[in-house]
Amino acid sequence: MDFAPRDDRATLFFDVDGTIIHHPADADTGETVANAVPTPAVVSAFHRLRDEGHHTFICTGRPLCLVSQALRDLRPTGLVTSAGACLVIDGKVASEEVIPEDVLVETIERIVDAGAQVLLEGTEGCVALVPSGEKYHGIPGVATARDLDGVRRVSNMRFCKFSYEDDQLDRVCELGGFLDRYFVRYDLGLGCGEACLIGLDKATGVRRALEYLGIGFHNTYAFGDSENDLPMLRAVETPVAMGNALQSVKDAAVYVTRAVEEDGVPAALEHFGLL
Repeated sequence: MDFAPRDDRATLFFDVDGTIIHHPADADTGETVANAVPTPAVVSAFHRLRDEGHHTFICTGRPLCLVSQALRDLRPTGLVTSAGACLVIDGKVASEEVIPEDVLVETIERIVDAGAQVLLEGTEGCVALVPSGEKYHGIPGVATARDLDGVRRVSNMRFCKFSYEDDQLDRVCELGGFLDRYFVRYDLGLGCGEACLIGLDKATGVRRALEYLGIGFHNTYAFGDSENDLPMLRAVETPVAMGNALQSVKDAAVYVTRAVEEDGVPAALEHFGLL
């Protein structure tokens, strides 16, 4: 792939959920993550950007294993996944950081003690940690475990982050003192939140992508809607918030476009003359 610098070539970073994928208020989050697809306008925008020589990156909290074929079919230059922990270029993992095993082990043990249900997310797979032993009703096809031994049996213990539904927030918050030593927690604005390693966020992924391409800050754009997008927005020249974004995200943007369900990304690209 040709990554030669060009003065008018933009580099763009797009969040997925709430930015190029719509989550209806009454929809099941797991089903949306597994099955929702970008609109024809978004698909066309990605292909036109590529044809014009711009660099496009999906920059998502989703781990690589949950980046659907519909998203890959957008043919981005690369993928920043696990909220910045993993960079994929040309289908190959260029960099990846996982939770250190000692921290992971203690995190799992404390989550189990608190009775919280979380989704441990890794590049190669996810595990729903369900201490109660109840049936997991989240993302289809995900392995489940009740405790640390169970997680070891069904995974390679390489996780980048974990997420949780809002109804688990009180139990997660019980771990506040411990979690705050290692993780930053974000409200995703979709009825769920996530915890990422301190110092590792979407801005990390943006910097690594730009370094890989050998280009700088100029003519960079980012599009997002939730708290975990804030580091990404601060890492580019032109931060754009969706019309459905949290207020903190809108406050960090230089432009607020239409909502995701109104094809806000293609509208913003037209506003900036990129389409």
